[in-house]
Amino acid sequence: KARRDQINAEIRALRDLLPLPDGDRPRLSYLHVMALACIYTRKGACLRPGPTRGAPMELLGGPELADLVASL
Repeated sequence: KARRDQINAEIRALRDLLPLPDGDRPRLSYLHVMALACIYTRKGACLRPGPTRGAPMELLGGPELADLVASL
């Protein structure tokens, strides 16, 4: 039980780090939080600007993030 409580606390902390409006965060299940965190991390790795690229790209833009949250 202690391990499960620790995992749940980490997921709640991760939810607070996601760039979401405060009204959307409480509605997300733990599975949704993990899915969003994985997507956000993958996009960050894929869209990381290289030395020859221009300005850094936004990981999840406003409309794209809103669509993703709405679909969850």
